[in-house]
Amino acid sequence: MKRCTVHWVLSFCLLGAMALPARAAEEQSQKTQTLDPVVVTAGRIEEKAKNVTQFVTVIPQEELQKNQYQDMSGLLRNYGIQTDSYGPNQNLTTIAMRGVRTSLMGTTDLQGGVLVLVDGRRIGTSNISMIPMMNIERVEIMRGPAAVQYGTAAMGGVINVITKRGTEQLSASAQGGMGNWNTYQAQGNIAWAYGPFDFSGGISHMGTGDYDTGGYNRHRYYNTGLDGKTAYSVNAGVSFLEEHRIGVTVLGVSAWHMGTPGAYDLGVPGFKNRYDRNYTDRHNYSADFLYEGGYKDFGLSWKGRYFFGKNDYTNYGAITPGWFGASDPFFHATNDTQGAQGQLTFKKSFLTLTGGADWLRYDYAEKGPEFGMAGGRMITATNKYDNYGLFLLAKIALFDDRLILSGGVRHDEYRLRADNSSKNLNKTTPTVGVAFHATDWLTLKGNYGESYRIPTATELLGFRDGQWGPRVPNPDLKPEEGRGYDVGFEINHKSLQIGLNYFDTEYKNKIAGWSPAVNLKGRVYLRGFEGKAGYDLGEAFNWPVKVRPYVNFTAFTERSSSKRDATFGHRVPYVSDLELAYGLNFAYPDIGFEADLRLTYMGRQDVENFNTGRAEHIGGKTKVDLFLRQKIYSSDKAGTFSVYGEIRNITNERYALWKDYPMPGRSFFVGLRYDYN
Repeated sequence: MKRCTVHWVLSFCLLGAMALPARAAEEQSQKTQTLDPVVVTAGRIEEKAKNVTQFVTVIPQEELQKNQYQDMSGLLRNYGIQTDSYGPNQNLTTIAMRGVRTSLMGTTDLQGGVLVLVDGRRIGTSNISMIPMMNIERVEIMRGPAAVQYGTAAMGGVINVITKRGTEQLSASAQGGMGNWNTYQAQGNIAWAYGPFDFSGGISHMGTGDYDTGGYNRHRYYNTGLDGKTAYSVNAGVSFLEEHRIGVTVLGVSAWHMGTPGAYDLGVPGFKNRYDRNYTDRHNYSADFLYEGGYKDFGLSWKGRYFFGKNDYTNYGAITPGWFGASDPFFHATNDTQGAQGQLTFKKSFLTLTGGADWLRYDYAEKGPEFGMAGGRMITATNKYDNYGLFLLAKIALFDDRLILSGGVRHDEYRLRADNSSKNLNKTTPTVGVAFHATDWLTLKGNYGESYRIPTATELLGFRDGQWGPRVPNPDLKPEEGRGYDVGFEINHKSLQIGLNYFDTEYKNKIAGWSPAVNLKGRVYLRGFEGKAGYDLGEAFNWPVKVRPYVNFTAFTERSSSKRDATFGHRVPYVSDLELAYGLNFAYPDIGFEADLRLTYMGRQDVENFNTGRAEHIGGKTKVDLFLRQKIYSSDKAGTFSVYGEIRNITNERYALWKDYPMPGRSFFVGLRYDYN
């Protein structure tokens, strides 16, 4: 409790200290350069971030280029988002926003409460480790309900990864490096546009071995390595008639022999033996065909797309006599995804209207030996999911765009099928919001929205014949439902950025259980604050260097359930009390030096000890990372060569993002990077 209080005090002190220059900045408005990024997630069209009535965080390309995380979980954690990883190789990473998380298994995105999108479309999985970390223009984080824009499972928020497009300025980069525990990584990117054609693409490959845990008593944690992980991303298109473009985006990730160790601290027999292997193979790919057009004279723009993809997951049992077979898959699941989107926008004077239709289909199948035993009868279970949605979003800008009013409504029809059974469900959701630009640099915002999660076909209709036996259906299962509002402010003035908002959400009919799944009685209440602040002291005092302290956090004031639970009482489990990221960005452009000191505090949460059935606390740890980069050669014709390095978990903290699965101790990495632009 004492450590948590210290972090709370630090967060608000930083917010207060960074707010002090706001008055001085107002007096120098003639020198102001307002930061005004463009976003597409909230309104499904390009618009200024300050005009969005929901709270949106944009991670720009400049931050992504210098980011050295090999997986998106580290990146998002640096923005105050709770991420829980099973193993260091990011075999499975879940995201929690405002207390609602993505699917635990990651084989589909239908069982979670946070959506992960690429260019505004689903990719069939919510596992962020299966998204390429290169060829990204920006990442948009929309906090709060987004059912009106995207339908089911957008309860806590949306992570939208926007891929990069080529421009007339040729750019290319390549980097490679290595670290301890036999870690290696290589990556290349290129982007260019010639005439009507544009192209941007990248590819990466990495691998790592078993690592040592942190703390005073370090030990090798066997079966935590990764043989290889290859990712690729391409965005290519052709423009014509000034306002039209046809493009295709292809991306994918393939990972082989991702170690899935047993719980280290519980001493599970066999899994500490270096000769035992329990691992998974994961593959995800998708293709998106997009047509964008418009007629500016009439204020019209439109967009149409068709996309498809596949998410493939295979788990192989440990090579231990008496258990699973040494080579036979223990479990195999696939999710084939298809979808289409069409929308039309009318923007004239003070009014913007966007309406459209979405279609989505998932074909899910799982296969394995009956009751999980090698040599048993192979079982295959399948289900199908179809979704048809209609939406309308409206925005009115009044008083020279100082007052923004927004609203929207969406209706979805769902058809679920399993075995020979089917059932239809439907939902209608609204949202309203307001943004008021009190000054050129201060915006006040408020938003109300409703959200839901449709039960899966397995939960609703069951299986006659599943790997672990039949799944009992529950045809009376209701969708999870949520409603919530948030209010707050944002300051964007020169290099000063401050944001603080309060959110209040209420959920009912939470789906729990396995066979059968049931709706929990009572309601869940999640309330708290989200905040961000950053200020470049070097710019304020005309220093030749950049010195930018920053902080991002999500802090809960309430995590409770109206109905008492035998294990957790009234406390909602698996929700951190505080997710805090803070640090210092330093740059000395004259000598080409950059450094980022990043501290992330992983808050305390209640989890279940599956051996005792009792609630326990995990978390309350702070991880410190240091990232360095130094230019060693630069010229306009030849490009720039840089050496970069990182020290992660500097204090060698023993911590776990998932109970009993400790993460790596202190680690080192060094590499060389080339940039041409």
